[in-house]
Amino acid sequence: MISLCKNYEQLCFLPADPYSARITALFKTYGADYDFALFWVQDTDGIPSAAISRIDGNMTVCTNKNADYEEILHFINAVGFQSLTCSYEDMQKLGFESSDTSFTVRFSGVNDAEKISTVNDYDKRKVYDLLCNCGFELGDYGAFLSDVCIRLNKGTASMLAAEENGELCACAFALFEGEKSVLLGAVATSPEARGRGYASAIVSEIAKKKTDKEVFLFCRNDSLTAFYGKIGFEIVGKWAVLK
Repeated sequence: MISLCKNYEQLCFLPADPYSARITALFKTYGADYDFALFWVQDTDGIPSAAISRIDGNMTVCTNKNADYEEILHFINAVGFQSLTCSYEDMQKLGFESSDTSFTVRFSGVNDAEKISTVNDYDKRKVYDLLCNCGFELGDYGAFLSDVCIRLNKGTASMLAAEENGELCACAFALFEGEKSVLLGAVATSPEARGRGYASAIVSEIAKKKTDKEVFLFCRNDSLTAFYGKIGFEIVGKWAVLK
């Protein structure tokens, strides 16, 4: 049975993975009082088996070994979504063909990234412009600013940035800081500053600070696994998105 999640404790069964990081961080951010932010939990034979979130149409599914995929499929088709994010394995079990997929990597705690001077906060407009210039599709600035600020203020996200000659040249986020795991992302370096170790140093510094949680990152394409491998990340699976 799938029912609305009304309190955070209902999500404590979730594993330490990037999808639970998204769901639990979003619940901590928005709670269960908004129509645009909905959360559900599936019970199979009385045991919690999956959780689903949908924020402005963007859905995330996280399962454990006793999930009822047939019920999940019927449910998500009934409530609808604009995008669906889950593991590649779950996407296959649901019978969907993903729009995009690549590797999921996890921080192993060992890396050789160089140490650089970083900034814990930065002008959000400059961060937005850097991400857009690096190919991220963020929508309008107002929506970006609102989403980033509420998550930073709630402690469910954090960021680091680096400067070169007094100008922003790189950034990275802990996009979703969940109960047991953290999902990093929005890693960007301006074209003129690439190859100088900024991104690897920032990502490494964020990951090393999360000593009590598993730290994950979705590679935007397969070629990035070597880059992240050099700073202590190992391949643990594949993510998938359906739009």
